[in-house]
Amino acid sequence: MQPRDWNICLIESNKFEAQIMLDLLRNAGCDRVKIVADSASALDALELLAANIIIASVEAQPIDGVTWTKAFRRSGKVVNRKAAIFLTSHAFSRSMAEECRHAGVNALIGKPVSGKVLIATLNKVMTNPREFIDAAGYVGPCRRAGIVTAGATQKRRKIDESAKAENEANTLVGAVAQMSKAISGFVTGAVEVEVCQAALKRVQAYAVNAGDGPLMRACAAFGLQLSAKGVRPEAAKSALEACMAGVAELAATSVEETQRRDAMAESVRQAVAKAASLRAA
Repeated sequence: MQPRDWNICLIESNKFEAQIMLDLLRNAGCDRVKIVADSASALDALELLAANIIIASVEAQPIDGVTWTKAFRRSGKVVNRKAAIFLTSHAFSRSMAEECRHAGVNALIGKPVSGKVLIATLNKVMTNPREFIDAAGYVGPCRRAGIVTAGATQKRRKIDESAKAENEANTLVGAVAQMSKAISGFVTGAVEVEVCQAALKRVQAYAVNAGDGPLMRACAAFGLQLSAKGVRPEAAKSALEACMAGVAELAATSVEETQRRDAMAESVRQAVAKAASLRAA
């Protein structure tokens, strides 16, 4: 797809930055560019505009770029919710890229944006379109290959290296690992249940933010097991181990594997139900 085929919606409240971006796009041969001043108005505009490219800022107002992307992808009113979405930001980091990826963003570009980087990134995404996923837990381009990132590489590398340990701890994988450690300590009597519940809430937060139904259901069942009273010790231990294994497996499995993940969530629920029946016996 050539720049002349691009139909762009540019969401930018700063008139100066909007003009710079407009000039860059026109110099590349793209003449169809509509500028919208704020993200809320953009949702309304895109109910009529058949844009195939949307460029916005992560820091957009009144709706930030990540939240806006989720709303756009799930909207039943916009003309083309499969449009490629490019977000820009001065605060570029690995954790931000992951957040954008799970929201359904195609590419994240670091500011300041050069014409070369902007056009190259647009070309890269538009000439190699990914499969569009429309599932209960996620709507957007297939996430398996990651998100396209560009611009501000030196700054991004410095941020990533200085925050590496913190970023790893703040991922879903890190949250699950911390919960596993807490559960192991609880089973041996070395950790209080409140520590496990706090760790579970962190995992639940990731599930809710991503709209991950199976993981939310598994976490809900896990929470019931943690708060259960009068369960036989061996049954409680078995149920907790099954819950932990199920949540860990769900976190490691692609959301596109809908049936498999539904089965995992159900196995967690059944483990908790089995423990409850033994309590009542």
